[in-house]
Amino acid sequence: MKAVELSGYEGFQSLRVVEVEKPKPGAQEILIEVRAAGINYAELELTKGRYQVPKQPPFVMGFEASGVVAEVGPNASNHKVGDRVTSVVTSGGYAEYAIADAGFTLPIPAGISFAEAATIPIQGLAAYSLLKFAAKPQPNEAVLVQSAAGGVGLYLVQLLKILGVQKVIALASSPEKLDLVKSLGADFAFNYGDRNWAEQVRAATNGNGVDLVLEAASGEVGEASFKLMAPFGRMMIFGARNIHDTFPPEKFRQLIYKNQTLAGFNFPTLLPQQIAECVPALLDLISQRQIKLFANTSFPLTDVKTAFETLASRQTIGKVILLPRQEPQIPTVANSL
Repeated sequence: MKAVELSGYEGFQSLRVVEVEKPKPGAQEILIEVRAAGINYAELELTKGRYQVPKQPPFVMGFEASGVVAEVGPNASNHKVGDRVTSVVTSGGYAEYAIADAGFTLPIPAGISFAEAATIPIQGLAAYSLLKFAAKPQPNEAVLVQSAAGGVGLYLVQLLKILGVQKVIALASSPEKLDLVKSLGADFAFNYGDRNWAEQVRAATNGNGVDLVLEAASGEVGEASFKLMAPFGRMMIFGARNIHDTFPPEKFRQLIYKNQTLAGFNFPTLLPQQIAECVPALLDLISQRQIKLFANTSFPLTDVKTAFETLASRQTIGKVILLPRQEPQIPTVANSL
């Protein structure tokens, strides 16, 4: 079968399309015929050796995949051949076939395309569990969402409004993205490319600052966001880029003097039962069309380098998808741009 292999840590040039043997499912696993594989920002970092996984190159890339069950292990009784599913995968999702743990594989809600479903296992559940277990936003708070038109950001904006948060402030990089996040419920939307965006955020909070920062941007945007925290405000750090950040003394002073809180969140290290606790509610929201899914940028598997370059350019909206097979994705009017 065709697959995308990471041959080293020299960046996107380390990605290569190869022929590998089709994997076989274990007793509690299923084999997925992959129709859509999602690209995550952490995987961009992985190509440079800046995101750690418990294996060394060469290996097949891809944290997640959506498709059709092609084979079922003898103890995987909760799935059958032909089921439409989406899952975190163990053998690498950038391939024509991938292995998934049957216990963590999710059914694709009716009317949702394979590409849209690829947003659920990591980005959707990461956003939901971040809010549920760590950030715990309150209705009367002002919440700042960075990269709000990205895969996780789009979920966060919608979930925050579903939770009743009265002041959701979204950051994005273009007029098109700002219009989108406002249409999804953001109360304020600012272009972080504008020199005075931080002043605009502060004005939106009547000069008080934000109660909660959902931090994934790092760099200059992250620095400015830290300074925007209100007294007793908190920042939840969850981005792949943030693991390389440093914390100078002046930030400690700000936390102490303003009674603020800084905390981290890492979706992959949640307990299985914590992730399972989030699944029914999230799938219900998606099935009821209370959450719109965005996966409108796709590339053939053989164009993986172009796909990575496109995501890195920050010109995309929502999930970027690799398609091992060029087949219809069952688009839905309700969930499309």
